[in-house]
Amino acid sequence: MGKTTYYQIKSIVKAFRLMELLVTKNESQLAELCQLLQFPKTTVHRMLLTLESLGYVEQNPQSLGYMASIKIFELGGKVAQNLNLIQIAKPLMIKLSEKIGETINLGILDGTDVICIDKVESKQYLKIDQPIGYRTKAYQTGMGKAILAYLSEKERAGLFAKHTVSTGTSKSLKTVSAIVKNLKKVREQGYAVDNEEYIVGVRCVGAPIFDHNSKVVAGLSIAGPALRIKERNIGSLAKLITETAAFISNGLGNLRGGVTGADF
Repeated sequence: MGKTTYYQIKSIVKAFRLMELLVTKNESQLAELCQLLQFPKTTVHRMLLTLESLGYVEQNPQSLGYMASIKIFELGGKVAQNLNLIQIAKPLMIKLSEKIGETINLGILDGTDVICIDKVESKQYLKIDQPIGYRTKAYQTGMGKAILAYLSEKERAGLFAKHTVSTGTSKSLKTVSAIVKNLKKVREQGYAVDNEEYIVGVRCVGAPIFDHNSKVVAGLSIAGPALRIKERNIGSLAKLITETAAFISNGLGNLRGGVTGADF
């Protein structure tokens, strides 16, 4: 038995087989799904109810047939969008990293977290080295703040409605009101700064990336040791990161120079 097979969780395998079947058909009855999958009726029914509660499956109230919801297609669209984003951003990230000698991160928002989906590491011995896929609170990072600042007031309010602020260091923002005030400043100046708020001794400068609808979809940041990214250098780094983010936005079809209609 291979390692991959050994670590498989059978219930998840069954659920994905069910989903794969549902997305190939317009609508299916419970009995038909059981027959095609060769799973017990109670198992299939429970999986359908679970997926329905999560919003991935819908049931036709008239025919009682089941179908995949639009949420599945939205997930697929996000995956495709992120792949396109990385393809467009990568060469520009490499160019910027080579120019300034620091690590460049690309991230997307997931709730109040920001997830790094790609990076170009600094070639210097002392550098910021966190793996692709790492997540942290968006309001503690340059790229995360850059995204949060360009959400609508309604979107931000929804994210922070029941959120307990997590403090990373003594310099972290401690309250939602402090975060909102900081995000307003980000909007005014066009870039965000993590001044050792996530990790002591590390500074980041971030900028937003927009799609063809002028909606913020990602954040780009320069990250490095505070001994190299000094406060007096932030202005020049901000110019470089915002220019690079704008080029990426243009590659995604944003020709209007950023966001329109977002508010505070």
